[in-house]
Amino acid sequence: MIIRLVVLISSVLIVNAADPELKGGIESSWGTFASACFIRTPDRSFCGAAVIHPEVVLTLAQCVFDEQNSSVVDPRQVEIIAGDMNIAEKSLERQQRDVLQVIVHENYTVHNHRNDLALLRVEQAFQLPSNTLQIAERRRRIVPIGAVCLLPGWSMERSATATSTESNQKYLEVEILDRDTCNQPNMHVGLIREDMICGGNLLRSMNAPCSGNLGSPLFCDSELTGMLSFGVNCGAANDPPVFMQVRFFNRWIEEQLRGMGLSE
Repeated sequence: MIIRLVVLISSVLIVNAADPELKGGIESSWGTFASACFIRTPDRSFCGAAVIHPEVVLTLAQCVFDEQNSSVVDPRQVEIIAGDMNIAEKSLERQQRDVLQVIVHENYTVHNHRNDLALLRVEQAFQLPSNTLQIAERRRRIVPIGAVCLLPGWSMERSATATSTESNQKYLEVEILDRDTCNQPNMHVGLIREDMICGGNLLRSMNAPCSGNLGSPLFCDSELTGMLSFGVNCGAANDPPVFMQVRFFNRWIEEQLRGMGLSE
């Protein structure tokens, strides 16, 4: 599948998808994950992302496809929210942007999640410096097996009466696993490739991402290391989360930035 979409836009947004959910986790503090952000499209009310340039965020290819995974959504219907800790309550620090350009990895394949990355260029550059928003430092080194990395995400949890919500950013500790372990027959059966990284629960866990946190960035040693692509079944056993490994895509990212006329 080869897709490259460039469109000038005005902003339109329709939200009709499920809210995000993150099981367990530790409450984040302001500025800890200042490059973490999220996007909204007509088919997804939430998908994680990371700011990698004053005018560009990195997310998953699947986050900008329609519900049938047949075509990329109209950039006019994509919204980016950065610099905020809460989904429901807008803070003064929030930087909300419309999207000018969508670039999906030209070798993205839906059925096996290969090359599951996309870049979104905003219409107006983010305001920097900022106390709550910064550019992610992308990882370029191997992450050792057993390393503990951090996965920030959001969770929209409504009360029984739906009169209140809990929607602050939280984070999970994710232990990096050996790829062969994750490719065992009772797990991902060979889906985990060299350009992916696997980590998290092997046994059933009460601390895990759910499908609403697809695209959430993984940070190892404070460096942007991965983007959550699959294995997001709310802590089910033998289904550890899998991430696109950013270091394998740094050259592609840099080529796209140059193609947009942007320097790092």
